Amino acid sequence: MAESSSFIRDGSFTSEFDDLVSDTMKQWSAIGLSVAVVNNDAVTAKGFGYSSYPDNPVTPKTLFNAASMTKAFTATAVSFLVDDDKKFPEVKWDTPVANLIGDDFVLSDHRTDQVTIEDILSHRTGLPECDDYCYGISAKSPDTPKSVVRRLRHIPLSQPLRSKFQYSNIMFTVAAHLVETLTGKYLGDFIREKIFEPLKMTSSYYGPADVEKRGSAEDIAVPYGYDREKKEHFTIPWLAQPEGSGAGENISNVLDYAEFLKCMINKSGPISEKGHEELTKPRSITDDDINPFKSHTCYALGWDVYTYHGELVIGHDGSVGGFTSKMLFVPRLKWAYVSFSNCNTGYQVQQKVCWSLFYDLLKVPPEKQFDWDEHYQKLQEKDLPKTKEELYPDLPEKPLPTTLDLSAYAGEYYHPGYLSHVVELRDGKLQMSGIDRTWPYILTLDHVSGEFFIGEMNLVDSHDKYNLRSEFKIGPDGIVRSFGVEYIEALEGKKIWFERK
Repeated sequence: MAESSSFIRDGSFTSEFDDLVSDTMKQWSAIGLSVAVVNNDAVTAKGFGYSSYPDNPVTPKTLFNAASMTKAFTATAVSFLVDDDKKFPEVKWDTPVANLIGDDFVLSDHRTDQVTIEDILSHRTGLPECDDYCYGISAKSPDTPKSVVRRLRHIPLSQPLRSKFQYSNIMFTVAAHLVETLTGKYLGDFIREKIFEPLKMTSSYYGPADVEKRGSAEDIAVPYGYDREKKEHFTIPWLAQPEGSGAGENISNVLDYAEFLKCMINKSGPISEKGHEELTKPRSITDDDINPFKSHTCYALGWDVYTYHGELVIGHDGSVGGFTSKMLFVPRLKWAYVSFSNCNTGYQVQQKVCWSLFYDLLKVPPEKQFDWDEHYQKLQEKDLPKTKEELYPDLPEKPLPTTLDLSAYAGEYYHPGYLSHVVELRDGKLQMSGIDRTWPYILTLDHVSGEFFIGEMNLVDSHDKYNLRSEFKIGPDGIVRSFGVEYIEALEGKKIWFERK
């Protein structure tokens, strides 16, 4: 960055930058933030706030969950297989996944044999977001990447192949299973061998168990949530999600990620020249169009690609259980930004800080600077669970009672993808516990009319809330036969139906 920068001078962040970060963190009630900027291979880094409130300050070495910023590493891992014609001659970006892992990969319609590696890594398979079907480590039978992939055959698709961008964590878990099946190695070990070690990312780990094994002396950030109504913070348990390997699991710091970004900027090893080209080549067009100074965002393989104020920008964000993350690089300027936060409001801070640095770098005049604060304030105002009127606009003036006593609706219901749902009557309401899922939740059913309910989904760890249309069906014999929930928004009103056992 030029010496005339308002935010970096003589290799250090200025007091003006410190004030910007401090003010923005206060505005959004963020606990901690770690930031690094790469400029022509020079790294400037600093920590702000607390890794564990109120005693431990964040430093550039503090470890955070990188969340979906793992996806670029998963795609890179696959690129090594594509490059290796000797060991893996059958692995190409356009190779159908089913050709490589066989019956493990079967989708719910005829397209199984058409979905390629680049399809699963660019969110264009037609599979919508559907993480709710996965079981976490607390379940009696926890999911693995293999079991998650095998149950895809029971999950409905919402779009034709290659017709629409639909972000899918699950498809990156398919990629993880593919790498592990072909190499015989755990993906975390493969990433360590092929990426962490060559780039000297000595403080990077794959999952909490890896941190416990290798990095017990590291400063590890505690994740926090912020309750806007109560105006107070709460701690969130660290989420170990081995069943979601490939979509997430990297644990690292800004200094190590700066090394990875240098590799991307310089198109250097361990990634091949062809690998760099393929990883950052756009495949899908997203629906992102919020900023008049920014192009539509395209998705490559684990990377977002767009232009902003005339510059090509390549990056990715992440969010999981009290952690948010952001990285990007500007190839022409050999400039990059990476940050981690340990608070669920940290992303708003990261956006403001990142683009303030970018505007300063390019000397963008104030009138051409997008107002990120205003944007996120408006989003926050809209970020409320759907109301009864929104979910059921055509209710009768006098709601109908349930056909049967509520106790008759209790029981165990089963779907081959989502598996068992046990509905119980508690304190006068029907309730289903999903605390053993990847994202632990409680679903409480509020009666609306007849056999129609609102399922109030409360995420146990993050305290996030969603309202979902839910319904029971009664057979001609007067016995409840099935239970449906609109778990997948992209199915536009279609429910996942569970049959009574």
